[in-house]
Amino acid sequence: MFGTFFLISLGLLVAALIANSVLNKLPRLTGSAVLVFALTTLLLAAGMLAEKAGGGRFTFLNPWFLLLLILPAILLAGRMFWARCFSPAIDYPLAGFLPQTFSLRALFTRWLPLGLILGGLCLFIIALARPVSISTAKLPPTQGIDIMLIIDASASMANRDFYPSRFVAAQKTAINFISKRFNDRIGLVVFAKNAALSAPLTLDHDAVQELVASLFMGIVDPNLTAIGDALGVASSHLKDSAAKSKIILLLTDGSNNAGALAPLLAAKAAAAYGIKVYTIATASPPGTTIFSSQEDEIDEGLLMEIAKATGGKFYRAKNELELQNIYDEINNLEKTDFTQAARVSQNDAYRPFLLAGLLLVVLGLVLGKLIFIKVP
Repeated sequence: MFGTFFLISLGLLVAALIANSVLNKLPRLTGSAVLVFALTTLLLAAGMLAEKAGGGRFTFLNPWFLLLLILPAILLAGRMFWARCFSPAIDYPLAGFLPQTFSLRALFTRWLPLGLILGGLCLFIIALARPVSISTAKLPPTQGIDIMLIIDASASMANRDFYPSRFVAAQKTAINFISKRFNDRIGLVVFAKNAALSAPLTLDHDAVQELVASLFMGIVDPNLTAIGDALGVASSHLKDSAAKSKIILLLTDGSNNAGALAPLLAAKAAAAYGIKVYTIATASPPGTTIFSSQEDEIDEGLLMEIAKATGGKFYRAKNELELQNIYDEINNLEKTDFTQAARVSQNDAYRPFLLAGLLLVVLGLVLGKLIFIKVP
């Protein structure tokens, strides 16, 4: 808005100067154009300064003080009325024969110091109204869901009945799942013959995704499968969590044949801590593809019992697409519902108005006393 007024006033000034130079009869119009251009330039500068100081969003803590902006107008009207009615005048009989001349200096001498002082008074009133800039910051939720991912890294996970392999498909779907859990803490356990905590619960999802992507066959002894130990490691890390919901996603393609902790005992311990376990069997049925195993190596009954004991759910993924759909379904079942909190902060923006007003008042007084001097 200020920019539009500035361009209009600049156009009027240029037109007035051209007309005055051609006709040499429009000095008063030129003076008026110069005055309008000066005022709009000051208005533009004040608007830009205020916008920068307040961050683009303003409000006033004491808006009723803005009603005092009528005072400068009253003072200006009173000044004009006093000058017209009470200023001494001398009758000069030959005044009609004097040439009518116009001087920019005379115009500035009469109005510029007064205008600057009144402008400074307006800025003082705006500062008195206490302008503030408001900024709103969204806060992350204080509580979400804590999720531990358990990924099987035994030798059978290298089977290629999933594309390009069961292990790589598990990595991709886990990374995709993590990318959708914006407000939840996520951790990672990798297991085969042994179980290891690869990532503690964290909101740094990028780091967890990088860890999942960097997993490889052989990161733990791949010869056996210790489902119970993996559940125990994940549950021990989740048991002290203060989250409103705690879940484990257990992905495996085999049956428990190693470890010191029985899977059902680990499941009961998880249930006692309020942890829900979703079990995902990842292998195609025997004979489905040329890469399928000759016999079903998954103990579905055990995985079903683990899920039932903890209030979770059992899934069987026969290919990578079904595996992705299972993660999507779990993502929809375990939604994090929270009210978005916001922090509103106010920053005072009156100082620029106060300083600009002081500058205008001082400039008006200096110009009135030293440069645009009126002789009585």
